[in-house]
Amino acid sequence: MNIYLIRHGETYANENSQFAGFWDVELNERGKIQAEVVAGKLKDVDFEKIFVSDLQRARETCDAIARNRGVTPIISENLREMNFGHWEGLRFEEIKTRDPELLKQWFDDYKHFKVPGGESTSEMYHRVTQFFKSVISDYDIEDNVNLLFVAHGGVIQALLSYLCYDTIEGYWRFHIENCGVNRVEYVMGMPVVKAINK
Repeated sequence: MNIYLIRHGETYANENSQFAGFWDVELNERGKIQAEVVAGKLKDVDFEKIFVSDLQRARETCDAIARNRGVTPIISENLREMNFGHWEGLRFEEIKTRDPELLKQWFDDYKHFKVPGGESTSEMYHRVTQFFKSVISDYDIEDNVNLLFVAHGGVIQALLSYLCYDTIEGYWRFHIENCGVNRVEYVMGMPVVKAINK
């Protein structure tokens, strides 16, 4: 089994260094080009199923990849980025000025801290990994199938942390670029990272 994990193309929020979790921001022009480029990279991969976040930046990226494949992407809220609550749309410097104490709490305990109106990293990790487990439970991990997940940076960090460490502890060990190809292959029952940001 091969698991492909693709982060959406660049957005206006990425361009402006704004926090965008549940905020449904669209791709910018560069992001649309990135989506076409990654679609080209994956054109020869036969995907059994495609799963995508319901947020438009992921769906726009997925549309480019799924075009002319005959596979209808399965849309899921469970693949959304972490909900940043009251920080949605803000830049880091604005948060440092507005909420320095909350920012310290996040740095002190990133796993359990929750932005007012949002969710914690642990809650997002649980949401994403439970969905992933439900998907792959339909297969034998030795099956020769390719599954594609088009989502967000934090979601892919969570999945790679789960696959590599079976815990949230590895969450910050991964940097996920827009439209980079990340691939994990199950070899003798073990998930093996074959590509990061390719």
